Amino acid sequence: MHELGICDALLKMVRGIMKDEELTEIESITVEVGSLSGVMPSFLADCWVAVADGTELQETEFVIEELAGTASCMDCGAEFTADLNDLRCPKCRGNKLMPLTGRDLTLKEILAP
Repeated sequence: MHELGICDALLKMVRGIMKDEELTEIESITVEVGSLSGVMPSFLADCWVAVADGTELQETEFVIEELAGTASCMDCGAEFTADLNDLRCPKCRGNKLMPLTGRDLTLKEILAP
């Protein structure tokens, strides 16, 4: 479960920003998770609760925005929204795909009161 490591890194990153900006409290943190990133949003949310427990961020709202991934078919060139349950081109049913978007996890926003 690499989501735990991701949340630990996010916690350290946010704490570093809090220190640099001299913030004592964070209202919410927003992350964007691409559907092709390999990160499970529900696991990420659960792991955030675990790593933030007992810290100054335990009451911070953790918002996850899911972004659909797109892919290109290397056989016919079609571009489409990738469905992880059916990784085939909807046009030619080929399975040689190149991911275009949706592979990232981004710390999008830190909102302070």
